[in-house]
Amino acid sequence: SMVLCIIAFVVASVLSIFSAKYRPLARDGLQCVVRTITFRPCDTTLEQRIKAEVVSSVLGHSPALARIINTHFTFFSWFFVLLTLASLAYTAYGAYNFYVYGNCDGPTATGACILNDITGDYGRFSEPTDLIPPTDLTGISEGNSSAKVTIIEFGCFTCPYTKKAESTMKQILAEYNGSVYYVFKPFPLPNHANSYEAARAVLCARNQGKHWELQDEIFAQQDVCTEDGTLAIKSLAQSAGLDMASFNQCYDNGETNAELDRYIQQGKDAHIYATPTFFINGKPIIGPKPIEDFKNAIEEAKAS
Repeated sequence: SMVLCIIAFVVASVLSIFSAKYRPLARDGLQCVVRTITFRPCDTTLEQRIKAEVVSSVLGHSPALARIINTHFTFFSWFFVLLTLASLAYTAYGAYNFYVYGNCDGPTATGACILNDITGDYGRFSEPTDLIPPTDLTGISEGNSSAKVTIIEFGCFTCPYTKKAESTMKQILAEYNGSVYYVFKPFPLPNHANSYEAARAVLCARNQGKHWELQDEIFAQQDVCTEDGTLAIKSLAQSAGLDMASFNQCYDNGETNAELDRYIQQGKDAHIYATPTFFINGKPIIGPKPIEDFKNAIEEAKAS
């Protein structure tokens, strides 16, 4: 049957890589598939050969199981062909994700938004040990600039994981008030719609001292911001209490674009491949990890 042809061809083809004795079976399976899809009869002995091989192999271990397989061989054939096809599809999906995102599980595999290919190959295949801590401390800052511990975050305002990490950062700043310096560098991901627009809007809000208010609004309405872009961003800016005349002048004239482009370049230079990425005195933390991970890194930095 067609099912057995597929199983014979796929399984025997894989096994023939390691042993030449399976190559005739792979060849017969391929011929059977070709003949079946072209509406020609295939070798009717192929199914019997496979069935005999399987049943005889099982018989030595469990005669009862061998009888079940012999009786319901067609059912088991369908089960294994579906399993094979599912495995091939999953393998192809993993290969695609690895090429595009640098991992087999997709864009949110690490609990972070994975960069596509804005930074080239190192952006897709970097590891935490490949990251280069930035030395520039410009950005949206909070806390004591002379503190012993500096936290630098590269984040994307339309990334759900940057949003998830925000509450942790606020808690850290509250608990370590005066003893840490926090710098946020916007790093909009190109595969996130309107991420660039959201970032330059928050920088405009920073000029009015209301960056927290606007970024809270954007995070709360992330889907709307992603879908509606500038229209939603301006509505959120009004909700955040910004002086809209000043905001519109800044936003519409692109007054923060050059600054934002600098942060993007700094992210590239640091080999950032996911958001959010944190550096605590140079030690990288990727993704919205439990607050204890941040506290441990902070205490370690304070003790060094």
